[in-house]
Amino acid sequence: MPSNNQQYVQPPKQNKVKSATTQLRGAYQYLQPSYWKRKIWHLLFVFPIVLMIDEVIVGGLFSTSPLLPVAVIVALALAVVSAYFYPFSLYWYKGSFIGRVLNGMFYFGGFWAVIGKIIATIVGGCLIAGVLAPIAGPLTLKKARKNNWVLGEDKDFD
Repeated sequence: MPSNNQQYVQPPKQNKVKSATTQLRGAYQYLQPSYWKRKIWHLLFVFPIVLMIDEVIVGGLFSTSPLLPVAVIVALALAVVSAYFYPFSLYWYKGSFIGRVLNGMFYFGGFWAVIGKIIATIVGGCLIAGVLAPIAGPLTLKKARKNNWVLGEDKDFD
């Protein structure tokens, strides 16, 4: 039986901001390093277009003049979140139904028409993954954490 003179040390309270920051930094440990470094180059193309798409969507919601600066800030915040979760969202897109359908299509026509359609499919897939990144990215990350997966493409694991 412990005596009343003993003092117990309470565990330190976790700082919620520090905990969230640590979780955000630790998210990329669920991605193969070569995979996410390759996908960063996609962001040079995807980020400005996703920002424009987010501005159109959010601008439609906040269409009154006094709320326009709020719309720009919300659109920028969504684009930054999209940029962070883009590698996770792209991984989700490639395994999703729409990704499999678009990437498995057969193209008919002339040589340059087929090349153009293939490029449009690739660019469209990147944009779909970029726009849906604030939703699909965290869900994919949650699934990877739950199952302790390291995400990447086949060539990343060779």
